Amino acid sequence: MRKETMAIFGLALAIVLCSCSVFSGMTVASGEKVVKFGGSTLGGDFGYPSPYAFYPRGMGYIYLSFCFDTLTWKDETGVIPWLADSWEMSDDGKAWTFHLHRGVKWHDGEAFTADDVKFTFDYMKEHPRPKWFKTLEYIDRVDALDEYTVVIHLKKPVADFLVTIAGDVPIIPEHIWSGVEDPKKFRGKEAVIGTGPFKLVEYNKEEGYYLWEANEGYFKGKPLVDKLISTKVSDTALALKTGDLDEASLWRKDTDVVTEFEANPKFKIIEGPGYWVLQLVFNCEKYPTNITEFRHAIAYAINRSEIIQKVVHGGAIPANPGILQPGTEWSNPDLPGYEYNVTRANEILDVLNFTDSNGDGIREYPNPTGEELEFELITIDKFSREAELIKSQLKEVGIRVNVKSMDKSTVDTILKGGNFLLAINGHGGCSYPDILEIPDWPASTYHNDSYDSIFDKQATTMDFEERKQLVYQLQAMITDDLPVYALYHPRRWAIYNPGKLDTWFYTKNGIAHGIPYELNKLVFIGAEAPATPMATATATPTSKPVPTPKPPGFGATLAIAGLLTVAYLFLRKRGR
Repeated sequence: MRKETMAIFGLALAIVLCSCSVFSGMTVASGEKVVKFGGSTLGGDFGYPSPYAFYPRGMGYIYLSFCFDTLTWKDETGVIPWLADSWEMSDDGKAWTFHLHRGVKWHDGEAFTADDVKFTFDYMKEHPRPKWFKTLEYIDRVDALDEYTVVIHLKKPVADFLVTIAGDVPIIPEHIWSGVEDPKKFRGKEAVIGTGPFKLVEYNKEEGYYLWEANEGYFKGKPLVDKLISTKVSDTALALKTGDLDEASLWRKDTDVVTEFEANPKFKIIEGPGYWVLQLVFNCEKYPTNITEFRHAIAYAINRSEIIQKVVHGGAIPANPGILQPGTEWSNPDLPGYEYNVTRANEILDVLNFTDSNGDGIREYPNPTGEELEFELITIDKFSREAELIKSQLKEVGIRVNVKSMDKSTVDTILKGGNFLLAINGHGGCSYPDILEIPDWPASTYHNDSYDSIFDKQATTMDFEERKQLVYQLQAMITDDLPVYALYHPRRWAIYNPGKLDTWFYTKNGIAHGIPYELNKLVFIGAEAPATPMATATATPTSKPVPTPKPPGFGATLAIAGLLTVAYLFLRKRGR
């Protein structure tokens, strides 16, 4: 009987332990609100969310912003105060005085002061991260006048200062980072101690999994959610229906998913501008894509409308050839396009002496070898269908293209190294002129001194109308020189369960300097932000949806109790 007793209770204990093991990754107290987000553009690994380790793309910065704050921030209408309650700009636009919010604490309980702000800018100038915080090169010095007043002195005026510097640079704690000699290698819990609304609890690079918990002492008020989870799923629609996701970000060809959920009363949908562009990137240093007219011919040979209909099923709009999102205050609406025109493409190629001498349908280079006009088109897997369609379109004008798909980090590395002729790549930030600094980013093969001069001038022009005309000129030069051919701006949607959270919105001109997602941290805070002060002049991967761990409910507890009761009665009966 003793063996039977041990066996039965061992079975019961095993069931209890198995139930508990499901929840070992995250402890959820009764009544806690957990929000899980993901989708076709979210989920996956975007680096460790510290200022020097996040992946330098939009989602990497958003994850960073959950833990760290900036002097200013943005809501649905524009710039708002954040760590700074107010500010003034000097007459010459070269000094900004910030009055900091009092009583702000770092995640470890230490007080936030002006010394932290000064330290941040000094440290980041000493340890630059040019892939993201490039605008720090405009800073001359930073002075902490007292615990809650700081003055940022610039080498020259910066037109978008409140967005690209004050609203973008994460303030870091001096008492932690002052001892860090190599910030790129700095990891662990201390590396993500900020003043932000959330604290990082778990990060799994392989699974692309992030778990944050609310900072209950946040200076803007306790967040609306207790835990926040970013997770990767293979089927967004299924994950929403099963509750594995509470919110999903969708874009491009996700139109079928959007249509499906439009009729589902359990969910809401919001649509926002893309602030993102897919581009055909040319290497302007290598033959034959270093020939401007050759780039024009390729543009005329591409049918963007066909790409939008066949590949993304209407989930995009034809791009502004000047890169910036149509409808923003900076987008030039009067640019000539390269509307699909095979005849014009063939005429240009003929004039350039790329001819098909043997009649096999493929042109040859204009040299004695008669080598066929053939080269590689690289892209990431996500845009392989666009690449294949462009391949077929270019064949119509006698250009043979071989598509090579790879992961995004590899493509970025190849573009940065200039080891390509033609590539399909995309990026966000298409709502502000600063994205025009390097039109073919992350490549940098386009060189035009006149363009660089105009860009530098607009960046320091404080008058809006004067600056807008300069930005219009930049877009016209991009359209003429064509270092990239902008293909489309995607449409973007957020589908969410309002029963979990109903505060989702899209930020005007994107989060920070143009990140297009609906994951502004204000969504999770819920506090009404104060009005923007006026500036005044002064003398100074998985194979299936990843289920989110949930606490054992009453049903599970009752089942376990029932099993133990049965075991007890069985033993009593045997013992009679």
